[in-house]
Amino acid sequence: MANKPSKPHDEFFKATFGRKDIAVDYLQNMLPPTLLQELDLTKLERVNGSYVSPELQETFSDVVYLCPLKNGWYAVQITFIFEHKSKVESRPHLQLLRYMLDAWSEQLMQIKSEKQKKRAILNPIVPILVYQGKENWKKRSMSSYFGQELPQSLLAYLPQFDYVFTHVTAMSNEQILELGKGLLINTFLMMKHIWKPMYILQHPQLIFINLEEPRSVQDFIVIMLAYFYKNSELAKETIQKFNQALPHELNQYAMSTYDMILAEGMEIATERERGIYEVILAKEHQRAEEEHQRAEEEHQRAEEERQRAEEEHQRAEEERQRIDKAILYLYQIDQKQPAEIALILGKDLEYVENLIAGMEEGDLEN
Repeated sequence: MANKPSKPHDEFFKATFGRKDIAVDYLQNMLPPTLLQELDLTKLERVNGSYVSPELQETFSDVVYLCPLKNGWYAVQITFIFEHKSKVESRPHLQLLRYMLDAWSEQLMQIKSEKQKKRAILNPIVPILVYQGKENWKKRSMSSYFGQELPQSLLAYLPQFDYVFTHVTAMSNEQILELGKGLLINTFLMMKHIWKPMYILQHPQLIFINLEEPRSVQDFIVIMLAYFYKNSELAKETIQKFNQALPHELNQYAMSTYDMILAEGMEIATERERGIYEVILAKEHQRAEEEHQRAEEEHQRAEEERQRAEEEHQRAEEERQRIDKAILYLYQIDQKQPAEIALILGKDLEYVENLIAGMEEGDLEN
């Protein structure tokens, strides 16, 4: 099984349609009722891995689920396939057929390796093609590839199969909102408007509708924001204004996600953008270093001021004690009067009298 190189659109598709709740929401809204009533969606399970061959890597990426039928006899492989080309694929059945053959070949290898003897059958595949390009996609049958004049007798020798198709960009906001309150509508709204970042900037309440409890869908919100940031070439100031315009509950995730995208810049950027990210990160690092240095210097100055104040206080206290001893000596030993002492030492008379009075009160108490 091939692994496709990571790209923002591909990452977003796999991260969203890889959520079981979004997958179930899509199937309930988009599958034909006759097929939907056969499926036991309560037992839908995602399958690890991919069936995209190297030849299809430039066209598709996939998210695969297995879903039992209600009759219990079959498990249907439901495959969400994302068409990453911005232009319409003129003959998608050919790519889908190659994909389905690769998937069935994989199933056969598994059957042989497990030496299954009972019900060694292949799983039917329901391909779901999701497209978000700007061009109009007109769905047609595989038989139309061979021209209108093809004799009816040859149709039996052609592969005939259908696929579920969703052109997200062609859906109106009203059509998307009619899908309910699940995360599928946020997924579709972001996919639809990702080509016009200014629209997302101006309508955050629409794009993030029904996300009143961000803690329960924190990962999904981060995925949404990261997808937007990675696909919009907007100035940092513009992004910050957008983050501030978000509901308060989402703002903290917006800021931290943007910081994360900046930190991952070397991994997500094109060669042209790497230099920009390097400059941004270098400036941010230099700014942080300068702020840290300023904080250290302020702390050092504050510590020096504290030490000077403490030394001044110590000197003042020592001087006070020296003066007090001199006052008491002159009063007790030399028998001088308070006024004379105040004159000799250059102290306030009231201070001298209070000190002598305090000393005498202490002698009486003793």
